[in-house]
Amino acid sequence: MMVRNRVKRFNLKSEINVVPLLDVLLVLLLTFIVTSPLITQSLDVDLPKAEKTKKIGAVDTSQVILEVVDIDHYNIFVNGKRIESIHKNDILSTTKEQIEKNPKVFFLVGGDKNVPYNEIIKVLNILHSSGIKSVGLLTQPV
Repeated sequence: MMVRNRVKRFNLKSEINVVPLLDVLLVLLLTFIVTSPLITQSLDVDLPKAEKTKKIGAVDTSQVILEVVDIDHYNIFVNGKRIESIHKNDILSTTKEQIEKNPKVFFLVGGDKNVPYNEIIKVLNILHSSGIKSVGLLTQPV
């Protein structure tokens, strides 16, 4: 009889202990929740293309087109006349002159899709600092 009791006491249980597994999962979940805001994300953006565009013709008011060629390399078109490799300070003075001549002048910003987006933002900030409230972006129709 004693032998039977011993055998029953040492029987193996074939159950999985779930409590330590849940502890590990909760620690991993908390780790991901805490670290996820710290991870920076970036997107590859293939600009510019647009389906609905407004065409600007000769009937519209005079226009100034700022072309972002590369990092800190800009061209400007004032009423069809091209000025190449213009400096940021010259952009500011040229835009102020155009606003003084004609307050209804239309400003457009264009750039190659390989130009860093930060350069477009720089040009928009320059235009905003010169007092321009509305700027159009040049795109190619799809």
